[in-house]
Amino acid sequence: MRLVRSGEERNGEARGMAAQETLLITQADVRKALDIAQAVAAVEDAFRAYGEGRAQMPAKPYLHFDKGDLRSMPGYLPDLGLAAVKNVNVHPQNAGLPTVMGTVTVFDPETGFALAIMDGTYLTAMRTGAAGGVAARYLARPDAAVASFIGAGRQAAAQLAALMTTMPAIVRVLACDLDACRAEQFAQGAAETYGVEASACALREAVRRADVLTTVTPARKPFVMRADVQPGTHINAIGADAPGKQELEVAVLTAARVVVDSWDQASHGGEINVAVRQGAITRESIYGDIGEVVSGRKPGRKDDEQITVFDSTGLAIQDVACAAHVYRRLTADPEAAAGLRRVDLLGG
Repeated sequence: MRLVRSGEERNGEARGMAAQETLLITQADVRKALDIAQAVAAVEDAFRAYGEGRAQMPAKPYLHFDKGDLRSMPGYLPDLGLAAVKNVNVHPQNAGLPTVMGTVTVFDPETGFALAIMDGTYLTAMRTGAAGGVAARYLARPDAAVASFIGAGRQAAAQLAALMTTMPAIVRVLACDLDACRAEQFAQGAAETYGVEASACALREAVRRADVLTTVTPARKPFVMRADVQPGTHINAIGADAPGKQELEVAVLTAARVVVDSWDQASHGGEINVAVRQGAITRESIYGDIGEVVSGRKPGRKDDEQITVFDSTGLAIQDVACAAHVYRRLTADPEAAAGLRRVDLLGG
């Protein structure tokens, strides 16, 4: 799709240059262009590129507010020919607005021009869910049949959708949440959407019966205890995304093969951050990062008895990969492209 309006000239430094338009892509547009299977494929490819050294991704900086934080996440995947920066917040006390909201700006690496600005809220949910699905594909037992969720909100739904894409043996879903009604609704939705057995249950039952356990809470005190985690369990630790957050007892981490998405991010604010500060976990304790596993540089689990943990903090390249998919799919479809809003950011 051509984004240049020929014959339109600028004053000053831009005199003689054709004006270029930036696409404005709403959440409704993103939803049309990205489903969970596509997100899983994009994220898996991004992890592979990361493991093979074909990605640029500095660690994300944080701005801390009284009621939340804001993170900036730049990334570049040369294979895709696009770069992007996501700005995303986490405000757990929000009422009337999502806890997590974001925007993604997509850039042309050759010129630095902003090709598109798109909603990053739905994209963040999808790419985070996709990461859990990819991790389970490489780290969980292939015959994993029971998926348990601690925390039954929107992100848990994305995690479940990804698991149902990558783990075809799952036939039962268990849900636990501080809000019992939300856990019941999550289980009902799982049964209706995926045709699995599903029910709400108590915390210890969810942990003890899990083949794949997904934790998606803002907890600052561990609730998954080592005594309850059974041999062969894979854990996707999703909730911890800032210093002091913790969902798993440190003893779970020290007993497990731990894979992080990024040591720099995970040691600062991921599930391992508390254990690192306590000295219970060091960089040498970590088996590797997800890029190494997906690229085949390191194998996944050792055997069916091993406990594995994926510490997911969220990588900018996940956003780049998914945003690139959205941008290319929308601009390749003349009807979809015609419906997008455009703005001349450089114009007067």
